[in-house]
Amino acid sequence: MCVVSMVGDHFGQKWNNPYYIEKFTNLPEISRAEYDALKKEVEEMKELLKKAKIYDEKNNEPHCEMEEKVAKLKEIATLMGVDLSDVFK
Repeated sequence: MCVVSMVGDHFGQKWNNPYYIEKFTNLPEISRAEYDALKKEVEEMKELLKKAKIYDEKNNEPHCEMEEKVAKLKEIATLMGVDLSDVFK
């Protein structure tokens, strides 16, 4: 399994629980501290994905991430003001 896909799976599963679904769908109702914490997680995910992409390229791992998984990660990142275009073309 490519590392990019594994990192995507981790965050996708983490953010698919009711706590996170509620937070990401009700952003105007969360506190500034909660928003900042969510944004920090998304920024950390981006950094891990960038490192995973480098690893995959160096080790000739295939591009195995699924489009629907990538779309969900991009959607969440966009909500938090984080651009993933340099990770996923």
